[in-house]
Amino acid sequence: MVQDNFIVRCPNCGAKNRIPPSRKDRQPICGKCRTPLQPAAGFTEHPVEVSDRTFSSEVLSFHGPVAVLFWAPWCGHCRRLLPVFDELASEFSGYIKFAKIELDKNPATATQFQVQSVPVTLLLKDGRVVNSLVGALPKYQLEYNLKSLL
Repeated sequence: MVQDNFIVRCPNCGAKNRIPPSRKDRQPICGKCRTPLQPAAGFTEHPVEVSDRTFSSEVLSFHGPVAVLFWAPWCGHCRRLLPVFDELASEFSGYIKFAKIELDKNPATATQFQVQSVPVTLLLKDGRVVNSLVGALPKYQLEYNLKSLL
């Protein structure tokens, strides 16, 4: 299906490349200039745990797309969303960096981004917030918003 493809912009020539999920694990290259597309550093298959102290270096100074989940252990919707967030981190590894931040232990970052309820997923690109998703959205809605980040 076309909607399941990843659209990735080439860092060298800027061309948009459509990559099917079946080819994501093999080093994709740009169809125009043959530059490797999958970034090597900074992307992991699991969300990175961040804190007030590490948020700037892990998220804001990261050059590329980042999805940050603000959550709390007492929140039932958050606990339901965490496994979905982990799945998405694995599916989008190499394209989007995923991070989690616990709201109760890191109030300064939550205040900085005006997070008033949980769960909240912030989508950032090059350190700037481009979208904010409030609540425990279904996986397909999260995927749709993550693909628009690419």
